[in-house]
Amino acid sequence: MKKFDVIIIGAGPAGCSSALTFQSSGLQVGLFEKDEFPRNKICGDGICDRSINTLRAICPHYVDEFLKTVQSQPISKTALVYKSHIYTLEFSSFGYTCKRYEFDNFLFSLVQRDCKNVEIFQNVCVSHIEQYKQGYVLYVQSQKIAWAPLVIIANGAKSQIAQALTGEKFSKSNYGVAVRAYYTGVQGMNSDTIELHYKKEYFPGYLWIFPLAHNQANVGFGYHMQDAQKFSTTIHNLMNNWIQEDPKLRERFAHAHIISPIHGGLIPYNTNEFNCSGNNYMICGDAASLIDPISGGGIGSAMLSGHLAAMYAVECCKIQDFSAAATKKYEEHLKKRIQKEIKTRYYIQQKVSKYRGILDVLSIIGKNTSLLNRIKRWYIQ
Repeated sequence: MKKFDVIIIGAGPAGCSSALTFQSSGLQVGLFEKDEFPRNKICGDGICDRSINTLRAICPHYVDEFLKTVQSQPISKTALVYKSHIYTLEFSSFGYTCKRYEFDNFLFSLVQRDCKNVEIFQNVCVSHIEQYKQGYVLYVQSQKIAWAPLVIIANGAKSQIAQALTGEKFSKSNYGVAVRAYYTGVQGMNSDTIELHYKKEYFPGYLWIFPLAHNQANVGFGYHMQDAQKFSTTIHNLMNNWIQEDPKLRERFAHAHIISPIHGGLIPYNTNEFNCSGNNYMICGDAASLIDPISGGGIGSAMLSGHLAAMYAVECCKIQDFSAAATKKYEEHLKKRIQKEIKTRYYIQQKVSKYRGILDVLSIIGKNTSLLNRIKRWYIQ
């Protein structure tokens, strides 16, 4: 059984951000990933400014390397579409779109190249962990494979390990479900603008069209998991029906070609609750349910949480204190960084979901550019 100072479970954006933050720490770190890179990931492919800012905080040169090596589109506008009316929000710095397949592989390749103190294990699915000698043992089925006094859990949505540690049960009310596919030939896209299309019956879900390089588009549809049960068809069919029933979308997709299978995945919303630390562990990314309850975006918060977890893990190792009080500092810092926006957005999600006529009021307000900009500033603060 291998022994480490810190173990990271999961090599997505949260896990890789943790590993990259450890690179100059002198700690011996084990990174365990159930798949083998490069691997696919269901996503809208939006890399927001928080993702870029976290990458810059880890190493400024990584942002330049990302822009040089990964095919990406700079995004400065968001088009909100409701009842065929378009409300455009402009941002000084939104971020980029690029395929998650490429972005995740970029982060993982940085860990392989730069983190000499990180031992990587691919194709190793950690089934569960157990407390042992003031730390945790990792198991693959019934076999003990590794131990560390501190474990960072970053193994994605519906993490059974995170649920076991926190005692939280899986609840459809706190999850969304989404599907996405890649297309070519979608007409009317602007390379600097992502599109979010809304209908009252589907809110807080939406249909998205995100422009990618080479005239490709990431097209998908996400919806509240609990409410999706009331429809007698699949979420895949709901997306296709929306495109075909909307005259403008039908025209834009008339000569489009789907170039990938349609894949689906879970979206663990942040419900303004933070339960992501305890004795000898920290939880990051989707495993900690950090996804924006309105936009469905989670990469930025995942990377931030992974970076912060590693920073506090270094401090825990220095003083050899892995108690709940010590790891709580990570949770408190993360909460301070993102709770204000999450609280606002979760409130909006709940109110508009319950009183969907509010969307009609917001659509009227949106025709006033001054009011729209005020709402934008309030929403993104």
